Amino acid sequence: PQPRLKVLKTEEPSGRKAGVKVKSVAELVEKLKSEAGVL
Repeated sequence: PQPRLKVLKTEEPSGRKAGVKVKSVAELVEKLKSEAGVL
């Protein structure tokens, strides 16, 4: 689970834009919740 959190942080700089970043993180978090059930 921890490496996946690092992946989320890697996505943040890629987004640059605040709105896009938040959307990307939110989507990834939801995917983790749905698929992996990490959170």
